[in-house]
Amino acid sequence: MMLGISVTELRDLVISLIALVIAFSVLFGGAVLDMNMIIVSTLGVASGFLLHELAHKFTAQHFGYLAEYRANLWGLGLAVASAFAGLLIAAPGAVMISRSRPPVQSYIQDSIYGSAVPDPFHQEELASQLKREMLLISLAGPMTNIVLAAIFFILGMSGLADGGVWAQAITFALFINLILAAFNMLPFGPLDGKKIFDSDRRVWALVGLPVILIALPIYLGII
Repeated sequence: MMLGISVTELRDLVISLIALVIAFSVLFGGAVLDMNMIIVSTLGVASGFLLHELAHKFTAQHFGYLAEYRANLWGLGLAVASAFAGLLIAAPGAVMISRSRPPVQSYIQDSIYGSAVPDPFHQEELASQLKREMLLISLAGPMTNIVLAAIFFILGMSGLADGGVWAQAITFALFINLILAAFNMLPFGPLDGKKIFDSDRRVWALVGLPVILIALPIYLGII
């Protein structure tokens, strides 16, 4: 096991990376795979998707959860097939999170019946702790994309990779990370944004709303 990643999990990550690189390469470069397009796609997928999922995983493990990435083979197959049709529908997989053991409960003695009952003050504190943990776990993925987008923006503006395939790769990685951060911050369904919104609306307003407003005109091609 390397960095808490099992052999099975590493296999799923590699399969997801290969499938998504092929899908993006076909979508933007055509059915005949071009090495430059593969390089561009690999940087975008590896940074935008894999680091996003690993951020969820390692944050969950930090709080004592069991966390493992599992590939969705049907979703990956759909991503590749849809790319040949000129669009990309992807459900590559996700980090499955569970506790290794239930959280410790605290009890007090009932003064009337003499039996042990849950301590309401401790239960409230425990619920608050679990809510905070889930907030940070959910926030880890999109925040990784936001930080990476900022790094790629700085690299692009620096002119260190002015022209050529690496300039294209940096631009694509910036786009992918920004769009993934914004998409995952949407407060709907199973997305990270819904969990963040439910946990703390102030955090969502501070982080999620600005990145959505920045990414939307870029995604629509307005700027």
